[in-house]
Amino acid sequence: MNMTSNGTEICGEVVLIAEELSRAVELTLNPTVSHEARNQAYNACESFKENSPWCAQAGLLLASGTQYSAVVKHFGLQLMEHTVKYRWTQINQAEKIFIKENAMKLLYMGGWETAHLNDALARVIVEMVKREWPQQWPTLLAELSDACSRGHSHTQIVLHVFLRLVEDVATLQTLEQNQRRKDIYQALTSNMAEIFAFFMRLIELHVQEFREKTAAGDYTAAASNGRVVQVVLLTLTGFVEWVSTNHIVTNNGRLLQILCILLQDDVFQLSAAECLLQIVNRKGSTKERKPLMILFSEDAISCIHRAAVGSISAMDENHYLFLKKLSQVLAGLAQQLTSLWNFAANVESWMPVLLESTLLLTSHPSLTLAHTANSVWLAFLKHDQISKLPNILAIIPRWLQVAAPKVLKVTYPTSRVSGSNDAVSYACLDYDSEQEFAIFFSRCRTEILESFRYCMVAAPLVTWSYVEQWTQTALNKLDSNVPDLHVEWEALAQVLDVVLSRLLQAEPRPNVAEGLRLLQRCVACEPRAPLLLSLLLSFISALFVFLSCAYSQLAGPSVGCAGAELLPRVLDKIFLALVYEGSPPEDRSSRSVKNVRRHAAGLLVKLGSKYPLLLLPVFPRLHEMCRAALARPDLSAVESVTLQEALLLVSNHLCCYDRQSALVAQVLGDCSVRWAALSEHLTSAQALARLIGLDAPPTDADEERGRARRTLLHALTLALGVVKRTCVPADPDKAARGGFGAGLTPSGNPVWRNPAAEHVLPLFPHALALGRALHELHSPGAASLRHPAHARALQPPPAERRNLLGMRDDTPLAPLTAPHPTTPQDRMQNFLHTLHDNVCQLVGAAATSLGRELYGAAGLSRAICGSLLSAPDHLPDHWLRRVLRAALRPLLLHCPPAHYVDVALPLLQHTAPLMVVHLSQRWQYVTSLYESGKLEEESGSESQEVLEDMLVRHLSREYLEVLKVSLVEAAATIEPSIDMEEESTPAAGPARTPEQVSELGAVLLADPVAGPAILHTILRALTWNDSTSSLRACALALPALRAALASNSVNAAEANGALAAVLHALRLHGQHEANQAALLTLAVQAYEALRPRFPDVANVLGAIPDVDAHDLRRLDEKLAANNARPAKIDKSKKDLFKKITSRLIGRNVGQLFKKEVFILNLPAMNAPKEKPRSAVDSAEGAGLDRLFANGPT
Repeated sequence: MNMTSNGTEICGEVVLIAEELSRAVELTLNPTVSHEARNQAYNACESFKENSPWCAQAGLLLASGTQYSAVVKHFGLQLMEHTVKYRWTQINQAEKIFIKENAMKLLYMGGWETAHLNDALARVIVEMVKREWPQQWPTLLAELSDACSRGHSHTQIVLHVFLRLVEDVATLQTLEQNQRRKDIYQALTSNMAEIFAFFMRLIELHVQEFREKTAAGDYTAAASNGRVVQVVLLTLTGFVEWVSTNHIVTNNGRLLQILCILLQDDVFQLSAAECLLQIVNRKGSTKERKPLMILFSEDAISCIHRAAVGSISAMDENHYLFLKKLSQVLAGLAQQLTSLWNFAANVESWMPVLLESTLLLTSHPSLTLAHTANSVWLAFLKHDQISKLPNILAIIPRWLQVAAPKVLKVTYPTSRVSGSNDAVSYACLDYDSEQEFAIFFSRCRTEILESFRYCMVAAPLVTWSYVEQWTQTALNKLDSNVPDLHVEWEALAQVLDVVLSRLLQAEPRPNVAEGLRLLQRCVACEPRAPLLLSLLLSFISALFVFLSCAYSQLAGPSVGCAGAELLPRVLDKIFLALVYEGSPPEDRSSRSVKNVRRHAAGLLVKLGSKYPLLLLPVFPRLHEMCRAALARPDLSAVESVTLQEALLLVSNHLCCYDRQSALVAQVLGDCSVRWAALSEHLTSAQALARLIGLDAPPTDADEERGRARRTLLHALTLALGVVKRTCVPADPDKAARGGFGAGLTPSGNPVWRNPAAEHVLPLFPHALALGRALHELHSPGAASLRHPAHARALQPPPAERRNLLGMRDDTPLAPLTAPHPTTPQDRMQNFLHTLHDNVCQLVGAAATSLGRELYGAAGLSRAICGSLLSAPDHLPDHWLRRVLRAALRPLLLHCPPAHYVDVALPLLQHTAPLMVVHLSQRWQYVTSLYESGKLEEESGSESQEVLEDMLVRHLSREYLEVLKVSLVEAAATIEPSIDMEEESTPAAGPARTPEQVSELGAVLLADPVAGPAILHTILRALTWNDSTSSLRACALALPALRAALASNSVNAAEANGALAAVLHALRLHGQHEANQAALLTLAVQAYEALRPRFPDVANVLGAIPDVDAHDLRRLDEKLAANNARPAKIDKSKKDLFKKITSRLIGRNVGQLFKKEVFILNLPAMNAPKEKPRSAVDSAEGAGLDRLFANGPT
């Protein structure tokens, strides 16, 4: 083909070039040629695309030549698109006209049968539209109109032009030039009514022709009509997401009506559902979304229901894909309805149908469908008004029947299954691996259980009746030897727990007597299998709330008596499980039997925490039962300590210092004697290694060392349990009457004494000595103390490795799977890490609960520095991280102001200089790993290098958290919590960036040792290759810098270094939006704070390449003009600073080598002062008179 335009003619040379290019393209995809030849051909094609002036002409020849393959044609269209995209501003007007006219000629020819070629042609036209329309291409719409009249394939290309244009301008907004995007957006918006009318006519005409030709048996012609409808729906999907909803609902919602009707057509239903999904997922103001309420009508909802019924009965993959899309449509409708409920009308006509459709999808075997449908139920049940509708209440019993089986665990098969219609087969269809399915199932089950919780609030009697009946039925199956009964019981335990968690809020409240009878039956139940016994304990745990209700005055005296009679039996049942011996083939040493005993002990702790006042009247009996259980020699250390923790939790409500102190003394027993006996073995790493058997070959036969390990762990765990669980009454009056007072603070606040303090504090030196010995095991000379078989004893345990690497357990859905057998080496590794973790937790828990009694201990800071904070350069990062998180952070967070100087300051005087060196060295090491490529090798994500990288990142973040509580969150006015029963420390403070340091922060930054080390750490953290650490350091840098300036501890060199660090951070992390915003704010404020005192900091900005000196002067003028309020920053200063540093700000690696696209702005569009309602209402019209004049084809 020889195309000419404006005198421009394709010469013979270009024909030869085109032939060469076609051969090169074919060569790149030829599997028989060598890699070198293929690479040469590829480079030749790319070189021609980038450098040749004949790019567009050759591309046109390749695209229009009938002798070329589809691959070659596509490359030709790519050449044309490349010319338009990257050279439009460089080529002359004749070439532009040549490309435009010949691209339109390809469109008039009808394109090709291959869809991706038509799309490529549409992209060429769209690139020209983005540069010329509407100002310099006023005839575009007329030309598209002419193309539409020529046939189906032409219409499809025009539709692709519309779709790709709105993607670039509105949906994806890949057109970066704001002015051009606004021009095109305005032109589209002004013509939107006509465009939508065009789409509507296309759909109606071609659907009608499709059905007529299908009925006549002309399937080829019908397929052509069908393809047009599919493309129209695809194009509409790109529009309905952002256009005004008035266009979507115009003509009494004709578009929505058509979409709902098409849901019942097998050919178009998936595309129609996708388009409808974009509509129902619309965001925006209530006013903008209110017109969508037209969807809530009997006709529309009935169409959806019929589509669901028809597809569920079909049972094939295509219909299943449609059902997944349809369930998402229902979920979107539910979200719209809950937010626009006040505008709902005629609810009785369509709500039952909507609920039936959702129930139909919930009952489908696929958990994916059930999960999506559950979002509808959850939205309705959460809504105050919808949840009370008679239709909702009427369908809840059926929903319970359908939803309950979805909570049962589904195990992903080891081999793919097909041909069946159950949850497993659909799991294989939707998920590629067990891990992927496990993540989904966990989320699915959690959300379905959440629906059960809200169902208990909406219809408590119905919900409880169903769950009570299910529990009775499940208990009846115990003697029937039902296979896999544990699966049902495990699901039932989850449902009971969530349902009864809302019992006290339920109105009306279910019958307490019925709950007590069910609890009584559970107590009488005697399952033999350990797993079933453990699940029975879960039933009892959930039903225990009825005992609490029984003591209410509303329950009546008879129910109260029944509860009082049942409570001792419940405790007996739990204590029997605590000493459970197992039954053949399980014995006392099996994992499942141990789990039962630990579950029983943990249940006592839970009951002691949730229902202490209920257990308080039977405290003497509980105390006696605990003493009897503790007297048994087979009770493990974990079980005995957990049991004593439960006792302490209940005793906290005795509100009597003397009685609680006596109980603590009794609980600790001979603990001090055992610590004293162990003390000689805690003096050094060598003595500790000898005591626990670290220097001997791994074996289970050494009973003496095994006993020593158990004794050491029990003594430490018991001390930790006492500190965690013993607390002062929350009511100050009760605390004062109970004898907990210990004077007043200088500010007049009461000081409380913890009943455990006088008993536990004498044990602290032993625990710290253990910590010091554990740390000495990491010293270079201590390697010889470990037996070679224990070489990995100090490395992170497998569970910690998986956690650091973000990996899940291999079999999260198989709790019955026997755990991997552990070796003596594994047990030694876990033992050492448990010891160290417990020592750190003990220090942190003591800081939280013991308060001034701990901080007032003589030499506390020296003891901590000499044990847990000694030699951090020898400690591995996972041990050091634990010290920072569990011990140092609580110590600083809860430090009273009276002890800032003698405790907090010495701790950071010791730690801060060591940590700044240690972290700098570790980041240098990580940087060297990146530079050497070791972190990018194919050794996998589990390599040691990757683990070290993650550890350094986590360690940096933990230390910055320590600095945060020290500098801006220190509890200057907060006394130690008097009711702290949880292990965690209080949540972080306000999200906004603090402007000044706290009282403790001022003390630390004024110190000549700790201050510079802390400030240097924060500034260096800005430039570490971890965006999270840099962002955290941003929040600390300004208040720290201001405090350092206030104490006159910053010199000129350090001021320059501070600003340089911020600029370096912008270079490194500017690609992240949050980091860039925070760093720019910090840079402006830091410059504002430093510039008056250190004029030379201006030279740091002056050193930026190609910086404009005029901008620097403007910045200084702005800062000088607004010097009265230095804490505030206005947008103009930030924008100016961003302009100054624009050459420095880092970019995403995907943007670094991106070829820039330059699009010139066109003359401004002259919009009329009073906009007509649509373009056709204007005097000159929209120029669309010919676009649809011939009617769609």
